[in-house]
Amino acid sequence: MLYLTKVTTTNGDLTTKAGPIRTLSISSFSPSHAKGYTCTVSASPLSTYPVILETPPSVILIPVPSQVQDVKLSGSGTSLTISWTAVTGTDPMYKILYVVRYSPNCGNETDPPSDATKRSGITATSTTLTGLQLNTTYYVWVAAEILGAGVQGNYSMRVNATSH
Repeated sequence: MLYLTKVTTTNGDLTTKAGPIRTLSISSFSPSHAKGYTCTVSASPLSTYPVILETPPSVILIPVPSQVQDVKLSGSGTSLTISWTAVTGTDPMYKILYVVRYSPNCGNETDPPSDATKRSGITATSTTLTGLQLNTTYYVWVAAEILGAGVQGNYSMRVNATSH
Protein backbone atom coordinates (compact mmCIF):
# COMPACT_ATOMS: atom_id res chain seq x y z
CA MET A 1 0.00 0.00 0.00
CA LEU A 2 1.27 3.49 -0.78
CA TYR A 3 0.36 6.85 0.69
CA LEU A 4 0.64 10.18 -1.04
CA THR A 5 2.63 12.12 1.48
CA LYS A 6 4.23 15.06 -0.20
CA VAL A 7 3.91 17.16 -3.32
CA THR A 8 7.13 19.02 -4.07
CA THR A 9 7.28 22.35 -5.85
CA THR A 10 10.07 24.82 -6.51
CA ASN A 11 8.66 26.90 -3.67
CA GLY A 12 8.79 24.15 -1.04
CA ASP A 13 6.75 21.15 0.03
CA LEU A 14 3.04 20.86 0.45
CA THR A 15 2.17 17.95 2.72
CA THR A 16 -1.13 16.16 2.31
CA LYS A 17 -2.90 13.28 3.98
CA ALA A 18 -4.58 11.61 1.04
CA GLY A 19 -4.82 8.23 2.75
CA PRO A 20 -4.37 4.84 1.11
CA ILE A 21 -3.98 5.02 -2.64
CA ARG A 22 -5.49 2.28 -4.78
CA THR A 23 -5.23 4.28 -7.97
CA LEU A 24 -3.39 7.50 -8.50
CA SER A 25 -3.73 9.99 -11.28
CA ILE A 26 -2.44 13.50 -11.47
CA SER A 27 -4.16 15.77 -13.91
CA SER A 28 -5.35 19.29 -14.52
CA PHE A 29 -2.04 21.08 -14.83
CA SER A 30 -3.79 24.23 -15.83
CA PRO A 31 -3.05 27.82 -14.90
CA SER A 32 -5.06 28.83 -11.89
CA HIS A 33 -5.29 32.17 -10.14
CA ALA A 34 -2.71 34.65 -11.36
CA LYS A 35 0.46 32.66 -10.73
CA GLY A 36 -0.11 28.97 -10.16
CA TYR A 37 -1.33 25.67 -11.39
CA THR A 38 -4.08 23.44 -10.15
CA CYS A 39 -2.98 19.88 -9.61
CA THR A 40 -5.78 17.40 -9.03
CA VAL A 41 -4.73 14.19 -7.31
CA SER A 42 -7.30 11.43 -7.42
CA ALA A 43 -6.87 8.85 -4.70
CA SER A 44 -8.73 6.23 -2.75
CA PRO A 45 -11.48 6.34 -1.56
CA LEU A 46 -12.72 7.84 -4.79
CA SER A 47 -11.95 11.34 -3.65
CA THR A 48 -10.28 14.24 -5.36
CA TYR A 49 -7.85 16.40 -3.46
CA PRO A 50 -7.38 19.73 -5.25
CA VAL A 51 -4.13 21.46 -4.46
CA ILE A 52 -3.00 24.91 -5.65
CA LEU A 53 0.68 24.80 -6.54
CA GLU A 54 3.12 27.39 -7.83
CA THR A 55 4.59 25.02 -10.42
CA PRO A 56 3.74 21.54 -11.67
CA PRO A 57 4.63 19.11 -8.89
CA SER A 58 6.53 15.90 -8.57
CA VAL A 59 4.73 13.38 -6.41
CA ILE A 60 6.56 11.36 -3.77
CA LEU A 61 5.10 7.96 -2.92
CA ILE A 62 6.33 6.24 0.23
CA PRO A 63 5.61 2.57 1.01
CA VAL A 64 3.77 1.82 4.22
CA PRO A 65 5.89 -0.24 6.67
CA SER A 66 4.74 -3.79 7.28
CA GLN A 67 2.94 -4.81 10.45
CA VAL A 68 5.20 -5.36 13.49
CA GLN A 69 5.45 -9.04 14.44
CA ASP A 70 6.47 -11.16 17.44
CA VAL A 71 5.66 -8.64 20.17
CA LYS A 72 6.62 -9.98 23.60
CA LEU A 73 6.19 -8.62 27.12
CA SER A 74 8.21 -9.34 30.25
CA GLY A 75 8.82 -7.64 33.54
CA SER A 76 7.80 -7.36 37.15
CA GLY A 77 6.60 -4.79 39.62
CA THR A 78 5.61 -1.54 37.98
CA SER A 79 7.68 -2.10 34.80
CA LEU A 80 7.06 -4.01 31.58
CA THR A 81 9.62 -4.51 28.82
CA ILE A 82 8.25 -4.81 25.28
CA SER A 83 10.30 -6.36 22.47
CA TRP A 84 9.50 -7.13 18.83
CA THR A 85 11.06 -8.18 15.55
CA ALA A 86 12.45 -5.35 13.41
CA VAL A 87 10.42 -4.41 10.34
CA THR A 88 12.28 -5.28 7.14
CA GLY A 89 11.70 -4.80 3.44
CA THR A 90 11.46 -1.02 3.54
CA ASP A 91 13.70 1.07 1.31
CA PRO A 92 16.90 1.79 3.30
CA MET A 93 16.64 5.49 2.47
CA TYR A 94 13.74 5.69 4.94
CA LYS A 95 14.46 5.50 8.67
CA ILE A 96 12.04 3.28 10.58
CA LEU A 97 10.87 4.34 14.03
CA TYR A 98 8.40 2.55 16.26
CA VAL A 99 5.25 3.64 18.08
CA VAL A 100 4.04 1.84 21.20
CA ARG A 101 0.51 2.27 22.55
CA TYR A 102 -0.51 0.78 25.89
CA SER A 103 -3.61 0.84 28.05
CA PRO A 104 -5.50 -1.06 30.73
CA ASN A 105 -8.40 -1.01 28.24
CA CYS A 106 -8.24 -3.88 25.76
CA GLY A 107 -9.31 -2.16 22.53
CA ASN A 108 -9.44 -4.70 19.72
CA GLU A 109 -6.84 -7.05 18.26
CA THR A 110 -5.04 -4.50 16.05
CA ASP A 111 -6.47 -1.15 17.08
CA PRO A 112 -5.65 0.47 20.43
CA PRO A 113 -8.36 2.45 22.22
CA SER A 114 -8.26 6.22 21.81
CA ASP A 115 -7.20 6.70 25.44
CA ALA A 116 -4.12 4.46 25.07
CA THR A 117 -0.87 6.13 26.06
CA LYS A 118 1.41 6.69 23.08
CA ARG A 119 5.19 6.50 23.08
CA SER A 120 6.72 7.36 19.70
CA GLY A 121 10.11 7.94 18.11
CA ILE A 122 11.51 4.63 19.37
CA THR A 123 14.59 3.60 17.38
CA ALA A 124 15.28 0.20 19.00
CA THR A 125 13.19 -2.99 18.92
CA SER A 126 12.43 -2.83 22.61
CA THR A 127 11.36 -0.34 25.24
CA THR A 128 10.45 -0.42 28.92
CA LEU A 129 7.28 1.02 30.38
CA THR A 130 7.71 2.23 33.97
CA GLY A 131 5.46 3.63 36.67
CA LEU A 132 2.63 1.20 35.93
CA GLN A 133 -0.11 0.30 38.41
CA LEU A 134 0.44 -2.98 40.30
CA ASN A 135 -1.95 -5.88 39.64
CA THR A 136 -3.22 -4.26 36.44
CA THR A 137 -3.41 -5.91 33.04
CA TYR A 138 -1.86 -3.77 30.30
CA TYR A 139 -2.58 -4.24 26.61
CA VAL A 140 0.15 -3.26 24.16
CA TRP A 141 0.29 -2.54 20.40
CA VAL A 142 3.38 -1.66 18.33
CA ALA A 143 3.56 -0.08 14.86
CA ALA A 144 6.38 0.99 12.55
CA GLU A 145 6.48 4.47 11.05
CA ILE A 146 8.72 6.25 8.57
CA LEU A 147 10.59 9.17 10.08
CA GLY A 148 9.24 12.52 8.96
CA ALA A 149 6.80 11.10 6.41
CA GLY A 150 3.62 10.78 8.43
CA VAL A 151 3.32 7.18 7.24
CA GLN A 152 2.61 4.47 9.81
CA GLY A 153 1.98 0.77 9.30
CA ASN A 154 -0.78 -1.21 10.98
CA TYR A 155 -0.48 -1.93 14.67
CA SER A 156 0.68 -5.37 15.77
CA MET A 157 -1.65 -7.90 17.24
CA ARG A 158 -2.50 -6.94 20.80
CA VAL A 159 -0.48 -8.57 23.59
CA ASN A 160 -1.04 -8.25 27.30
CA ALA A 161 0.64 -8.79 30.67
CA THR A 162 -0.28 -8.09 34.27
CA SER A 163 2.05 -6.08 36.50
CA HIS A 164 2.77 -7.90 39.83
